Amino acid sequence: MKFSIIIPTYNRAAFLPKAIESVLNQTYTDWELIIVDDGSTDNTREVVSQYNDGRITYIYQQNAERSVARNNGINHAKGDYVCFLDSDNVMLPNRLQLLSETITKTACYFTDIEYRNEEAGASQIKIGRKYPFPMDVDMLIQDIIATPQLCCATEILRKHQFNPALSIGEDMELLFRITTDYPLIYVPNQATVVEIEHEGRSVAFANKSNASEKELKTLKLMFAKPYPASKVSARQKRARLATAYFNASKNYLLDGKWKGFVYLLKSIFVDLHSGQLKYKVNVAVSFLSCNKGKLKSLLIE
Repeated sequence: MKFSIIIPTYNRAAFLPKAIESVLNQTYTDWELIIVDDGSTDNTREVVSQYNDGRITYIYQQNAERSVARNNGINHAKGDYVCFLDSDNVMLPNRLQLLSETITKTACYFTDIEYRNEEAGASQIKIGRKYPFPMDVDMLIQDIIATPQLCCATEILRKHQFNPALSIGEDMELLFRITTDYPLIYVPNQATVVEIEHEGRSVAFANKSNASEKELKTLKLMFAKPYPASKVSARQKRARLATAYFNASKNYLLDGKWKGFVYLLKSIFVDLHSGQLKYKVNVAVSFLSCNKGKLKSLLIE
């Protein structure tokens, strides 16, 4: 069994060596590493060129964001299964070996993931759960399965690729399409991929409003017919949209912008029965009363 590992990257030359070396250190050696440079303007090309290993392929493309970059990698993949790795992730040395011992059929597999904050000396492992097949869509919409957790049969990803119009939530949208045809199999007790926390991550608080606006675009597309996620229950749709609207409001509220208040109101009214209703009303009152200290304490946990 051969694995194709795809790393999309954009101006992450400082992080990339750890990711590459984590692949080189795999105990299982039948793999190829495809690095798709999404138009970097730093020294990414030079960093990759320092690794003299015939299993590493470097592909440069004009900046088109990560969905296109991952699809580019998929289209070049020669392995039986594709694993994804972000340029600020690392694989533990036994990841591919454990996957090779687990995979038994054409499916999409996913493992646990460790989120590590090296500066704080802390880490947290996110534990997955087993899904039924056919998929319970209400279960899937409640979870976030990150792309680096996945290992999918290449033939599946030839059929179902990332939507190039999406840059946030594109992995979730992809999984809904995949699970209409193939099982999603949880591999327990395998936190063999690590995501390094840092300020530049796209989901960092400083980028939360922008990322959540993009997520709203993804959710609205997913919930429209005939997309598979249109079958999610109304209750779960409301809950997921309310969370995205609220996250989209945060930075705007802290900057005193009324756009944030509009998003906050949408978050409240889209899900009036939310357990966070009182909390959100307190946020609204703090904004309207220009109490920046209170607002900051409510929004920055």
